[in-house]
Amino acid sequence: MLRKVRQLGTELGFRLAPRELSLFDAARHPGEVRSWCEQQPRAQRILMLADDAQLAAPETIRRLSWLPELLVSRPFCLVLARVPGMGGTELNRLLTTTSTQLYSIRLGPLDSTASSEMLVDLLGAKPDDALRWVAEELGGNPRLLVDLVTGLQAENGIETADGIARLRGPMPPGRLQTTFVHKVRSLTPPTRKLVQVGASLGHTFLLADAAKLLRETPGNLLLCVDEALAAGLLVESGDRLGFPGRLVWQGVADSVPPSAFVPLRAEAEALRDAPAAASDTPAEDDPSARWTLLTSTERHIAELVGSGLTNRQVARDAMISAHTVNYHLRSIYRKLAIRSRVDLTRLIHQSPQ
Repeated sequence: MLRKVRQLGTELGFRLAPRELSLFDAARHPGEVRSWCEQQPRAQRILMLADDAQLAAPETIRRLSWLPELLVSRPFCLVLARVPGMGGTELNRLLTTTSTQLYSIRLGPLDSTASSEMLVDLLGAKPDDALRWVAEELGGNPRLLVDLVTGLQAENGIETADGIARLRGPMPPGRLQTTFVHKVRSLTPPTRKLVQVGASLGHTFLLADAAKLLRETPGNLLLCVDEALAAGLLVESGDRLGFPGRLVWQGVADSVPPSAFVPLRAEAEALRDAPAAASDTPAEDDPSARWTLLTSTERHIAELVGSGLTNRQVARDAMISAHTVNYHLRSIYRKLAIRSRVDLTRLIHQSPQ
């Protein structure tokens, strides 16, 4: 978006501040930006862009006490982008002191059309259906789209022919996985626990269920929910919380070591199956009836395994990690009282599903 703002500013006659002249660069002299602005002709319209303002150090922001005066004394436009609700007290104070000249625009996630257009800009080619689908599973987050494309290009995961870009490598690329790890670790510890435990409950979950696993009350998690929503790792869907896309969910799940995620999933499954355990259990001598004990995710994985796919192929098809496939298979075998893939294939053909 900032690239388009820069292009529009040039068309409207603004002088763009040099890219290296960063408003929030702590390494530069505090007065360098101000000096450059004051050296411009007084009637000259100036445009300065500042991205990721929420990452600026408090001391750096305090050095900008001259900014409100500059905004009212000359035709100066500052386009400042930040994650909603983040940035701390100092950034909020700076925005408050410039409130008479401040216009706030809250941007939602990119829709499928905008995601496709961004892919075209990044790739220089039209994405095929598979690549567009992958992009949509990032929840419309522009930063994640950039890291997806950069990672695929670095790992030779995209091939372009006749103006069409196609996937050719494993998903997700290493760079995108690293981004998810950094995003999760940037959260406060209680919020980090909430999103990781939430991932063990599935693509969407009830706050009450996450609270049970965390041995907390829902009320004590309200600030964590706000932080996770602001960070774009969770979204609201009716009375449930969820991850904005399956790749986001997978990225958060993969940020948990397998040694911890497997027992988390087991506890989550036990919580989800608790009401069913109190009801009549299908007769053990009726294999097809036991099929109803599987969750929708387990049914999908069982069908893929039953069709002859390897665990690695199932992981790629279901957009989950291989260790998660292994975990699901153990749960499937336990619920169906079987021991092997051969038994599973036989049961699938016997069951009306």
